[in-house]
Amino acid sequence: MKGECVTKFRKRVQRELVLGSALALLSGPVAHAATSGDPAAAVSSGAASAAPATDEILVTAQKRKQNVRDVPLAIAVLGAGDLEAVGHQDATALVSRLPSFQVQEFSPTEVIFNIRGVSQNDFADSQEAPIAFYNDEVYGAALSAISGQNFDLERVEVLRGPQGTLFGRNATGGLVQYITAKPTRKLDAAAAVTIGDYGEVGVDAFVSGPLTDRIRARLAVTTDDYGGYIKNLAGPNVGSRHFFGARLQLESDVGESGLLRVKGQYMQNRSETSAPYSWLAAQPNSDGLGVPVPGQPDNLGYINTSRSPFVQSFNTVPLFSRTFWSVTARYEQQLSGNIQFVSITDYQHVKKHYGEDTDMTPLSVFEYYQDQAQWQASQEFRLSGKTDRLNWVAGLYGLAIDADAHATIDGQIPGFLVGELQAGGPQKTASFAPFGQVDYKATSQLTLTLGARYSWDRKRDYYYHSVVGGYGYSTGFVNLNGVDDTFNPGNNPLATQYYRNWSGKVGVEYRPVTDVLLYAGVNRGTKSGGFDIPNFLIQDTNGRYLNNTIPYRQEVLTNFEGGFKISALDRKLDINGSAFHYIYDNYQAFIIQGLTAVITNLPAQITGAELEVAARPVSGLRLGAFLTYLDTNISNVVLPSGRVTDRVMPQAPTWSGGLNGSYSFALGPGEASLATDWRYDGNFFFSTFNAPIDLEKAHVVGNVHASYTLGQWTLTGFINNVTNKYYRVYDLDNSLSLGSAQATFAHPRWMGLTFGWKM
Repeated sequence: MKGECVTKFRKRVQRELVLGSALALLSGPVAHAATSGDPAAAVSSGAASAAPATDEILVTAQKRKQNVRDVPLAIAVLGAGDLEAVGHQDATALVSRLPSFQVQEFSPTEVIFNIRGVSQNDFADSQEAPIAFYNDEVYGAALSAISGQNFDLERVEVLRGPQGTLFGRNATGGLVQYITAKPTRKLDAAAAVTIGDYGEVGVDAFVSGPLTDRIRARLAVTTDDYGGYIKNLAGPNVGSRHFFGARLQLESDVGESGLLRVKGQYMQNRSETSAPYSWLAAQPNSDGLGVPVPGQPDNLGYINTSRSPFVQSFNTVPLFSRTFWSVTARYEQQLSGNIQFVSITDYQHVKKHYGEDTDMTPLSVFEYYQDQAQWQASQEFRLSGKTDRLNWVAGLYGLAIDADAHATIDGQIPGFLVGELQAGGPQKTASFAPFGQVDYKATSQLTLTLGARYSWDRKRDYYYHSVVGGYGYSTGFVNLNGVDDTFNPGNNPLATQYYRNWSGKVGVEYRPVTDVLLYAGVNRGTKSGGFDIPNFLIQDTNGRYLNNTIPYRQEVLTNFEGGFKISALDRKLDINGSAFHYIYDNYQAFIIQGLTAVITNLPAQITGAELEVAARPVSGLRLGAFLTYLDTNISNVVLPSGRVTDRVMPQAPTWSGGLNGSYSFALGPGEASLATDWRYDGNFFFSTFNAPIDLEKAHVVGNVHASYTLGQWTLTGFINNVTNKYYRVYDLDNSLSLGSAQATFAHPRWMGLTFGWKM
């Protein structure tokens, strides 16, 4: 009888898994309550939330599970409930609830995070960012692979300040980590369908549960489809999205204390018109920096008379196509003496094509294309343990990247370029790093921390070419205007670079009482150097190209920081604060002058403070607020005119703040929920040069949503960008070459409904 019951249960589980998978795959595009429509971390309004909202959030910021209140560093966490309130917006939507955090995403082709003013705004595909991106403790080097990974998540962790000791060389300013929802030991499933503005239609779905007594699985799928939200007077509308993503995880118990989890991810963007630029007239001032000239034509004689940034004229429709897939195997084994072994093996592959109408006019003047094919493989081995007084972790990390990225300009710009120019080429990266950290509990109230990491990087086989009329990096020397500008291992020893450096952390935490944590420390983070992909090389006075300007140096950021975390009123009130000072050596500053984009090393400093408050005064009511202050400075910036001056860091408003709240209450036979979030950002610039055209003025943006749950069903209505505020999330000054600037505005007001079901 018992065997018969087990057989029936297994058949039921298998049937449910098949039905759930079919629902996920056949339900169609996932509509995301979004300003940009990328899949969000959880299906909206509880329909398929990865986990119930809880006041006790566990994080892995120190490579072990801890309550977020017990982590002695500045960390912000969006749990399942918070992600549900954010809705299904793209990565830019995280800004509304995270202090000292900005995101540039002018299209899914690149996602650039900014924490406390630290970022690198280079759009070249071969570059890595100083804000590291992780998915389940796996580093992702390709900026083009980030967009779309934020679906079916358990939480998002944002760590502010250098994290190089435990996480790696490229976490100079911090990191963003997506933690995916894991397979469950009980059958669980959910789905949500959303319809929204601009024809948005889609579905999020997951099914999770046991396959056998020791094996579990989870399948999540998401798609997103909508039409162009920018009206194109010269052709098809621009700004459409056609996205599909899927993630399959298999988890198995191994022996008495082992756990193996294998995860496969796949994402595809199909022929999207996702370069939603808006034309702005700009003319260079005496420093060669763009100044807004509203109502005036650009250098081509074109003028856009529309008062809306969402009415443009593109003769060439922009296109974006991308495929990304990855496989990750994580093995955990509990050893004797409270020691745990962890192995994480990962492989990622991304391929993309991107094209835009850079001049943003009905004329055939300037088109820009990017093509990328890149794979990376990484391996991490880690041991950790604990005693009554000691927590320790030690490990080895290795990474290999093989990338081929090049850009093409097709231009008819007198004085700059007539014809086709292609630049870029392949390069290989190898990295190895041992690391470790020890937390020693000196007394019941005092804990000391010491950590270190040594990183060895090699970047080689960089075959750079800048070619007029054709592309090919295997044909030997290539001349541009009669001058050799080929840069490769065969003719230049600088085409292979080695970077060796160390990261370190010294910290102290003190607990005068149970719910008060005080911490202070010094943290050093590093990021390796690399190679530019300039469209034109810098020339000396004799017209010879200076190939030695292609490599740029590694950067080092030293952070002096102190902070506190206080819980009061039976943990119904949390108050966190921090103050910090960065000394930034060889900051890798991105600049663009004319048609040449390069990275240059400059000294910089950042001083700031942050305050966060979260309250749960009564059942069902959650309130949150934050306030941040930043004082930034970049020294010795050489402007296009040759004048040397100081500038502030890009995307670093002096003041920013946010408010959010949600309230859930019984209503009739079901439960209603209301939520809203608002953010204020002061003035900031998009570029290192601080061009006047790149100044984004202070603005406030808000979102609201309301839902009603009855049994297994939930209906949610949302309005994002409630006030229909026009504000930019990206800007590029082309005043010297085109007499205009490329601006990307955040999506206009976006409304919709989500219908959700949860088992």
